[in-house]
Amino acid sequence: MKEQLDKYFAGTLEDTEKLTLFRQMEEDAALKDEMADMQNIMALSGMMDKDGDDLLVTTKIKELEQRANKRRMFRLSISVLKYAVAATLLFCTWFLSEKYTLDKHKSEMIRIEAPQGQRVYLTLADGTEAWLSSRTKLNIPHQFNDKERVIELDGEGFFAVKKDAKRPFIVKTKQYNVQVLGTQFNVFAYSESSDFETDLLEGSVYVYHKNNEADGLYMKPDEKVFLKGGELLRTTSNFKQSKYLKNGIFTFEDKPFGELLTRLELWYDVKFKVSRPEIRKYVFSGKFRQSDDIANILQAIQEVGKFNFRMITENEIEIY
Repeated sequence: MKEQLDKYFAGTLEDTEKLTLFRQMEEDAALKDEMADMQNIMALSGMMDKDGDDLLVTTKIKELEQRANKRRMFRLSISVLKYAVAATLLFCTWFLSEKYTLDKHKSEMIRIEAPQGQRVYLTLADGTEAWLSSRTKLNIPHQFNDKERVIELDGEGFFAVKKDAKRPFIVKTKQYNVQVLGTQFNVFAYSESSDFETDLLEGSVYVYHKNNEADGLYMKPDEKVFLKGGELLRTTSNFKQSKYLKNGIFTFEDKPFGELLTRLELWYDVKFKVSRPEIRKYVFSGKFRQSDDIANILQAIQEVGKFNFRMITENEIEIY
């Protein structure tokens, strides 16, 4: 029957043989599936542009398999947390599983996106671990070079960097870069927001303006650097997001409602319309799962706060 399928796709099967083949497929589910698979393969490879194409099917399928084998060389090491169900990779289509490995092809970049309301965990080629917050985009090379390890971040990520004294690890963001050798730190830098923050848990890092490496600050453990009025300022860090890193639970203590709304806007791709300015000054403490629905989160906060809200559209919410 495989020979009959080859003849069918090559256009050399007689009408009576086609009829026999179709009747056989009605009785043989495996044959029918194989027929569908071959149609898909040919459609993807551009071999079914129009009826009557006189193509050598077997040869083309072998060529397609060879191309597929080459693509399998590009493997990305990613372990996705149980609540992170997808990661979007550019340049190639990858099948999402628990682990991929970064290999070669230094010149190409891979883009990873954390879905809305979820987090993604991944391991880079050098052993560095990263946790990406909701709607975060990360560009990474297939392989780091011999001088430095550079990635590009748009969003929020927590990094546990594998120490390598010969190759500094650099996180590039919209405005500032964070350079380390081996440490644990969190970076908040969404391109949609003017806010920039870095919290250091272990080791030391150097934060500097992307256009002027001399314009920066060295950080010590339990310190936080943030941008205010165009200037980098230093303060004590109160980063307590271990549960958030492991299972997506965001904890906040004595946090102004305005700051919390800013985070929710970035994480859930919504806009808040606050009718009374004093509402932004309300201070709350609590925790919620980042995978929770935005309406449920607001309803929970509303139970202890003096405000109401209503959904204007799917992406616009009024607070009053």
